[in-house]
Amino acid sequence: MGDRNKLEPLPDGFVAFRTEDGQRWRHKDVAEARVGEGYRLFISDSGEERRYVFGPKELHDATLFDLRHQLNRAQPVGQREGAAVDRTDG
Repeated sequence: MGDRNKLEPLPDGFVAFRTEDGQRWRHKDVAEARVGEGYRLFISDSGEERRYVFGPKELHDATLFDLRHQLNRAQPVGQREGAAVDRTDG
């Protein structure tokens, strides 16, 4: 299954990682900024897509911990925009 605690750069510009339970996902930022607006696209090996939208002053950090946390809060692609996650817990 490989190491669950590493990031794996891919030739298509995505970076793969594994969740704590071993599921493999890849992600890519859809914005050049390092802070603020934009979103991160997550795609699982099974084809599920989720989108994590950054807050106005949020850093676009991509440590393994950050990616796992953002994936848990990400919304399925195609969900209504008005159904955003509350980001008041920091």
